[in-house]
Amino acid sequence: MPTDPTIHPHEILTTPAGLPVQIDEAMTPIIRDLWRLGYATSGCCQDVGEATAGVRGKRDTRLGYGGDAFIDYHRGWALLKLPIPDAMRLVAMLAETSVFGERVRRRWYPGTWRMNVPLEHDGLDSDALLHFPAEQIPELAELLHKQ
Repeated sequence: MPTDPTIHPHEILTTPAGLPVQIDEAMTPIIRDLWRLGYATSGCCQDVGEATAGVRGKRDTRLGYGGDAFIDYHRGWALLKLPIPDAMRLVAMLAETSVFGERVRRRWYPGTWRMNVPLEHDGLDSDALLHFPAEQIPELAELLHKQ
């Protein structure tokens, strides 16, 4: 399977397991602090729609996802991909804060978060996808840094 080209400016961080990984520049403070706080991560993106559009424009072969509607829906949304227990723990922690409480407890309001767990052929994926407005990246970074 071909590796998608890098779209966003990124930094190379070393995971807690000692592996080098590319992290979107805007997400690096969040990922560093999630790791410091004991959360595992398996992916992130500072703007899913923008990244998908960029990948689609650079690939020689067609994406299996990423049509115009997908890109339009995800433009302006950041992504954190965590194992389900860590995603649930993060959301529970955020729910207790004044800044993010309503954003993670309410559904379908401007500024609220989305969580989904992809289906696999034998059940659920082991990771949850947390989508949140990219404009909230600085606030999330600040809150996590204070933890």
